[in-house]
Amino acid sequence: MDELNYIEIGKRIKIKRKEIGITQEKLSELIDVCPSYISEIERGYSIPSLSTVCRISNVLKCSLDYLIFGITAKNADKTFVELLKGIPQKNHALFIDLCMNISNSLK
Repeated sequence: MDELNYIEIGKRIKIKRKEIGITQEKLSELIDVCPSYISEIERGYSIPSLSTVCRISNVLKCSLDYLIFGITAKNADKTFVELLKGIPQKNHALFIDLCMNISNSLK
């Protein structure tokens, strides 16, 4: 897996925050951090903890997949294919089985 792109993560946070119409100050209040920290995250200057990203995800009502990797329902097929390409052919069936099992357990 490639390194996480914190600039892109920050951009997605900013996009979602603006979509739901809240300020950096309001988001910071809702997740109990300083407003300047939200600004730093959105610009990719600070690396948020997993806990912080989870709280942001909950407030913005979006998935971690979207915030971290940019995966949406519209591009999930492409993402799945790209993941599959990175796995040796002999492990494709195992990967698909694992994904099906995870999907079934989340229902």
